[in-house]
Amino acid sequence: MASMSSKDRALHYFKRLLESKDRLAELKRIQLDLNSLVFTATQRPIDRNTKVEILDELEKLIRGVPGLEHLDESRSYEINKQGATASDNSDILDVISAMKKKAE
Repeated sequence: MASMSSKDRALHYFKRLLESKDRLAELKRIQLDLNSLVFTATQRPIDRNTKVEILDELEKLIRGVPGLEHLDESRSYEINKQGATASDNSDILDVISAMKKKAE
């Protein structure tokens, strides 16, 4: 894949999450992908700070979507009677938090 900024890479991962039927499995694939990224100029693996920067951007995108797990097939939001709560994306955000801690 072509060179991307951290924001572009996070957006790419975010789109993958939106399209995935199993978001936790997709997060695992994203983590594997993240750990295999290299800087274009040097071909060296990206450093921990860059990984965390990408994950921070991804986290911001996820926090902007209430109830990511309630997206239907057409990618529109289902609105339940209680509305979206802060915990709607908690599983996904917990995994991203763990990924940031484990970033090599």
